[in-house]
Amino acid sequence: MLTLLIWVLVNGAIGALAGLIPYFLCKSQGKDNMAQLALVCCAVGGIIVFGLALLIAIGFGVAAFVSAGDTRPVFRRGQPAPASPPPGGPAYYEYNDQSRLGLRCLSGSMKGRVYRVGSDGMMIGRDYDCGVRFDPKTPGISRHHCSIRWYQGGPALVDLGSSYGSYLADGRKLPPNYPVPAQVGTRFYLGSPGNMFELIRMQ
Repeated sequence: MLTLLIWVLVNGAIGALAGLIPYFLCKSQGKDNMAQLALVCCAVGGIIVFGLALLIAIGFGVAAFVSAGDTRPVFRRGQPAPASPPPGGPAYYEYNDQSRLGLRCLSGSMKGRVYRVGSDGMMIGRDYDCGVRFDPKTPGISRHHCSIRWYQGGPALVDLGSSYGSYLADGRKLPPNYPVPAQVGTRFYLGSPGNMFELIRMQ
């Protein structure tokens, strides 16, 4: 009986070690539940057959890579939810009003510049195809950092999976690849408050 218990514990521990790879891989993507499931399944698989634990670890590793393209928001416990529309519902825009939405740069190297967003939206970053283009050597700004899009009749801010993040003026971080409703007067920054912008209505 003691030998069996030792065998179970040793194989379970070895299986759990194999599960550490998919565990940390899933953790790095914010998939906490998937990470815990990978660790438990690998430990159980190790108790049955060690080779099974390796197969499970590989399976979860592949699943983590495939799900990396999932653009649905991932919220960790204690993380603030994305910004909601202002009281009274979102600010809806008629098509003709879309050409009047503008973007003003409040700080940083682009301070004082004003851009018209228009009906096609606008991308902000360091790459050549961005409507608001930072100098390629600007620190804290990704090639494709953030965009302004039209979502459910109104403007929305979308972080494009940037390295340093996009934030509302109050410090709330935008979840990557998820439209957060905005309106004229909304302020946000890229990476740090030193790159602050404001949505405005142009004449």
